[in-house]
Amino acid sequence: MTEMDKTDVYEAVSHTLSVQENSIATLQNAETIAEITQVAEVISEENGRVIFSGIGKSGDVGKKVSSTFNSIGVSSHFLHPVEALHGDLGSLSAEDLVILISNSGNTDEMVELLQFIRSFDATTVAITSDPESKLGKQADYHVNTKIEKEGAVVELVPMASATATMIIGDCIANALMTNRDFSQQEYGHFHPGGAIGKRLLLNVEDLMHKDIPKSRPADTLATVALKISEGGKGIAAIQDEENYLKGILTDGDIRRLIESGKDLHNVVAKEVMITNPITASEDMAAIRALEVIEENDISQLVVTDDSNRFLGVVHIHDIMEKGLTV
Repeated sequence: MTEMDKTDVYEAVSHTLSVQENSIATLQNAETIAEITQVAEVISEENGRVIFSGIGKSGDVGKKVSSTFNSIGVSSHFLHPVEALHGDLGSLSAEDLVILISNSGNTDEMVELLQFIRSFDATTVAITSDPESKLGKQADYHVNTKIEKEGAVVELVPMASATATMIIGDCIANALMTNRDFSQQEYGHFHPGGAIGKRLLLNVEDLMHKDIPKSRPADTLATVALKISEGGKGIAAIQDEENYLKGILTDGDIRRLIESGKDLHNVVAKEVMITNPITASEDMAAIRALEVIEENDISQLVVTDDSNRFLGVVHIHDIMEKGLTV
């Protein structure tokens, strides 16, 4: 391999960033925003799916935006134009909206595909850099990327056009989320298996341990220590007869009391317990519980209801085992 000319490489990188930046800035105009908004409105009004199609890098962008749409609950899939012309057009319906991506707007396969889509009466949108192109003129709606330069050392390599199209797709997705009041909770429902879903969906109730042995205010420290051991979470929740939380003692508290000379058989819980412990509600997000635990340098939280009745204990290990981190 030849040694890289650092000056030439620096200039190539700088040029690429400059062209990409300009391509994004060019989209920030009333005309383009109106075009994007119109497409979002049409998608909101349609009852079918959003189908993306493109060749090469345009196809790759279409696949990415289609994936984004699915992640926000907008039914979508990618249709390869060549496969479509060889049988896959049967997956289309009149209620679908087809977004055709082509920088030039004159790609043969895309133009031919548009002609056949018309027989299905599906709504069509073209995303191109030329409103006067075949796709730009013949599609029902058009979004202009306004790309004049790709920014590649070899200008034929798609770069800025792919970036601009990706951003337009993201703008449509954001418009749809805004229109639907799409929430974090809803997003979590579409990602239940990953870390994102766990951060959004897991609550303290899903992780807390309810089978913690009851400790009473009159229990000796020796009895409390045994119950802490039985519970296995390093904590005792001191409750009255109606299960109202009166205080807590941790295994660390017990050790410190022993070191200070307290007699475990003569001192009772109510004399030394922590009476204002940090607590969590069962509907608190697990990730928030982890934040509270770490902010206060503790290992677990006692879970109580609105009346301060004891419900359970959630431990830092239970949260972190789910892959959650602050």
